[in-house]
Amino acid sequence: MTDTDVSISSSPLATADPAPLLAATGVTKRFPGVVALDDVSLEVQAGEVHGLIGENGAGKSTLLKIVSGIYSADAGEFRVDGERVSLASPAEAARHGIEVIPQELVLAPVMSVAENILLGQYPSRGGRVRWREVRRRAEEIAARVGLRADVSTPVGELSVAGQRLTLIGRALAREARLLIMDEPTVALSEVEVEALMDVVRGLRADGVTIVYVSHRLDEVLALCDRVTVMKDGRWVATVGVSGVTKQRLVSLIVGRDLDTIYPDRSPRRDRDVRLRVRGLSGPRVRGIDFDLHRGEVLGIAGLVGSGRSRVVRMLFGAEPHDGGTIELDGAPLRIRHPRDAIRAGLAYLPEDRKAQGGILDMSVVSNMTLPVLRRFASARSVVRRRRERSAADEQIERLRVSPTDGRALMMNLSGGNQQKVLLGRWLMTGAKVFVFDEPTVGVDVGAKSEIYALIAGLAKSGASVLLVSSELEEIVGLCDRVLVMREGAIVGELVGERVTEPEILHLCFEVTTDEESHGSVTDA
Repeated sequence: MTDTDVSISSSPLATADPAPLLAATGVTKRFPGVVALDDVSLEVQAGEVHGLIGENGAGKSTLLKIVSGIYSADAGEFRVDGERVSLASPAEAARHGIEVIPQELVLAPVMSVAENILLGQYPSRGGRVRWREVRRRAEEIAARVGLRADVSTPVGELSVAGQRLTLIGRALAREARLLIMDEPTVALSEVEVEALMDVVRGLRADGVTIVYVSHRLDEVLALCDRVTVMKDGRWVATVGVSGVTKQRLVSLIVGRDLDTIYPDRSPRRDRDVRLRVRGLSGPRVRGIDFDLHRGEVLGIAGLVGSGRSRVVRMLFGAEPHDGGTIELDGAPLRIRHPRDAIRAGLAYLPEDRKAQGGILDMSVVSNMTLPVLRRFASARSVVRRRRERSAADEQIERLRVSPTDGRALMMNLSGGNQQKVLLGRWLMTGAKVFVFDEPTVGVDVGAKSEIYALIAGLAKSGASVLLVSSELEEIVGLCDRVLVMREGAIVGELVGERVTEPEILHLCFEVTTDEESHGSVTDA
């Protein structure tokens, strides 16, 4: 397939449509030692859903922070409806109708849905808020975005999907013309994703323009009219989605052709059981039984709230369990704390790498060596920094962590590179069982491919892998067997040719495949 076959523009501004809603030209941004954006241009037509994709560190977030007034550009010009404008602050961006729905949910959890939607713009009379009017306007907006919660409900009681819709409602209450959505479907179930995509389509039909940032290329192709690809702080291509394949987008993102992002491996498992779990129970989890074999990748699938993350946290001692037994290589384990699991040979990559995994204000080296720090200590318990740094550098090189300087702080790394650092941490322990909970959330397609190859390599070397993921394609592409959970219990096991997305969904919802695709985002 050639570039012309998929309508790739020769310039980011090569369009016959006059006066785009937003035109950013020649945007450059430098940070100390880094050129984050290098002469980047982007145009977004009124009424379109415009995808923005690229690897972690490609410059997407920096560009959007400049467009939304959070950062200021070192160079560049911005036009809205053809008129040159300043976007020097979020308030100025908002005056031009530009609003951002960030990946991290920025809400007041103890305040009601209505209060959050109309935050900062409550209707009042004589210095008193007109709460009846607040409720009426909030209900209208909630209905528009498909939020079915009572608007008097504290927003902290909503699901992640409901909170996301509340943020969208707030932007609409501020009369947003251009809505920037940054990874809007992270931590949503398949049904919630479909429902949110329907909301996006409805907003487009109402004339709202959307910039949609996502690593999930299937969503991008299903929703967007055009897609802009960035790499290394530069514009690569602007593509009309008609006729574009997922593989072509992958090639543009990583700069080379990839036949598949999943490793080519034959399903295998030794007869020997590495990890045996019987009757594991705890808060909202009951009677979990399974065996994990040597050299096996065992998946755990289920909707958000099914209990899958609770199970792996219990295995690692990060959550208490009140019943059941755990055996490793035939020997019983008593795991009451993560240190018990680490000593036994378990490794755990948590769902939230920032809150539960990495220590953001520590260096890459310190994050990597944390579980094995004793290995580098002298008889007087003084850490030999040169040995520590040398061991960490081996993992940095092996996993292609960027930047390669181990002194860099975790907070300054992209999501994909933070994940690589945490992977390097557990590789240094020589663990026998690797537990991965959502290992590729917020990770670009290039880093995903590397993480998948690492998982397959671990299994091939004889380690055992337990994989939790909301991405069914990931489960199908990597796992030898799949356990499906619903309401805190395992409701089915899939092996071999039965490891398919429809089979998994059938068990998740306990419905026929014809019924699976129907659903909506609610406050549940």
